[in-house]
Amino acid sequence: MANVFSPFGFRQFRRLDGGAPTAGFDTLSIASSDTNLYFTGDPVATSANHPYVTVPSSGISQVRGIFMGCEFFSPTVNRKVWSPFFPGSVQTSSGTNDAIAWVCTDPDMMWIVQTSTGTTVTSSMINANFSFTASVSSLGNQTTGISNVSLASSTATLSSSGPFRLVDFWSNWNAPTSGNFSFAANIPGTGAVVNGTDNTSAGMIVVVAPNLWDRRTTTTN
Repeated sequence: MANVFSPFGFRQFRRLDGGAPTAGFDTLSIASSDTNLYFTGDPVATSANHPYVTVPSSGISQVRGIFMGCEFFSPTVNRKVWSPFFPGSVQTSSGTNDAIAWVCTDPDMMWIVQTSTGTTVTSSMINANFSFTASVSSLGNQTTGISNVSLASSTATLSSSGPFRLVDFWSNWNAPTSGNFSFAANIPGTGAVVNGTDNTSAGMIVVVAPNLWDRRTTTTN
């Protein structure tokens, strides 16, 4: 079936060495006055005021890692909260402490991500570098905290630019064919094909690795 476009940002898949995807987390800071929204699965960049994180200026920017949640003092409920997304500007008139962001910066982590619908990604693009849809980074789901970012399918390049390197199609890694997945348009128990595994149409889910990251030297094909 044709893929349904339902992006979920970048989701941990496995490490390049085959280890479990549990390593490479950094505890970083978000300025309490930062008005940007950050969702689980969003790429984030290093702010000029290091060690703060910020929204990448464009889809081809160098990134620090993938946002995985945060904790901050909420003046609304008058206590610390743990959240899968940062709602933007939690500073009160008297000021508050900076938010703590959990970011996966592991240069050996691989990720699954849905491609945008502008172009159908083909096997000839494997090992090419891609950017991402940074313009929608503020449009994540504020109920679940899940990102709305996808891999920008029309940006394939063989140069060193592009923060993500295409490794493979997700369907080639024993992607499930049934089950209840937040990014799957299937009915559990029916045997329906999981959304994103139709490699003949745009919007397939792919496996990518870091390329233009703070901890990863860029590579070309």
